[in-house]
Amino acid sequence: MAAAKVLCPMEAWEPWAVEAASPALVRGERVLATQHGVGLYAGDTKVAERSAGTAMLTTHRLAYVDDARPRERSAYVRLARIRQSEYYAGFLKSSPKIVLVCLREAHVPWTCHVCGTFHDTMTLDRRCRLCGVTVRHAPTQRACPVCTYVNGENTLRCEMCTASLDATVTTTCKLSFRHGGERPFYAALRDTLQSKPWIATETKSRPGLLAVEAASAVEAPPLDAFADLDMLMRQARRMVDFAESLRTELERYERTAPTSGAASSLLQSALVRIGLPSPAVTPDMVKNERAYHRELARELSGVLLGEHGLLGPCDQDTGRGLLPLDEVWGLWNRARGVALVSPKLLRAAVTYLPDMTSPSVRLRTLRSGMPILYTPRFDDAAIEERVLRARGPICAAHARVTRGRGAADGGGGA
Repeated sequence: MAAAKVLCPMEAWEPWAVEAASPALVRGERVLATQHGVGLYAGDTKVAERSAGTAMLTTHRLAYVDDARPRERSAYVRLARIRQSEYYAGFLKSSPKIVLVCLREAHVPWTCHVCGTFHDTMTLDRRCRLCGVTVRHAPTQRACPVCTYVNGENTLRCEMCTASLDATVTTTCKLSFRHGGERPFYAALRDTLQSKPWIATETKSRPGLLAVEAASAVEAPPLDAFADLDMLMRQARRMVDFAESLRTELERYERTAPTSGAASSLLQSALVRIGLPSPAVTPDMVKNERAYHRELARELSGVLLGEHGLLGPCDQDTGRGLLPLDEVWGLWNRARGVALVSPKLLRAAVTYLPDMTSPSVRLRTLRSGMPILYTPRFDDAAIEERVLRARGPICAAHARVTRGRGAADGGGGA
């Protein structure tokens, strides 16, 4: 038996045959937000035939209704399948986008036990399209996403082609907002994903013994969820320990042998790729542009002078102490993920760095035109002091005499 046809390459989306301007909704479903001028991306690839439509958010799904051919090209993704959402503010000619990480599930066909109607995939409200009877049990078979062969419920690999049947595989899709309105739409989507209204609707519709069983399941302690959380915390501890070992090895190698800039940058970028200690700052989190620049500077100060900062331990001679501004920009954006920062925003945030960092980090442009960020250890006076100390006391005394003569000559000239 063949599995349902999926909108390729939009693996997380399901077709939705929209007949009119107001699409038919399932029982208990309500429209929460709409926005015109939206296009779809499958990963990083623009879906050409779905580049002009309306994004619709309901209590059960996030839908795309095509303007030209709503019946053939409209599609939706179930909110229950969305595992992560991020907001991208746009850059230069790139439109603002909402990035979704969705659970990729196989579409298993089923037949209604009352009227015998065949369904190519599970309906949104788990009811028969013809008679409206609720499905007794979820399908116990799993269709292979590669060859569509239907396997048993507990099968981990396809019996036909040996492909993995792991249901936790995710796929990424994007909604591009070309006419604005992305911020209120994303706020509504984020609130809906947190409140999960589709679960409340499903629980409310269960009658009799099913309602009692559902209440018992809710009241029972979520031991499985806590077990997963404990495992995640143990993995995070291992990641932090590994980062500490990388930092120790880097410092030890810098003490014993000269380190190339490429090797040092590679290891520093590996530490930064672990991510920021807190969510990346976006414009919708602050009240005005000035506050946004200050929050960016605060976040950048943690990247530069944090526990695994790019500039290293500034109170020791083993730290790096200075970085080209373009390298800081690249490593910072790598840590932020999809919420990228433009060079203009970086320049604006750098002006607040001296007030946000201790010791102070400042911007300087070299004679070659290269802008750098540096710590007080690389001020002119600090460098001069280290050079004189390395040359010996005779050179230091000569420098003091030279400065004294220069001051006397300057006084005489006055």
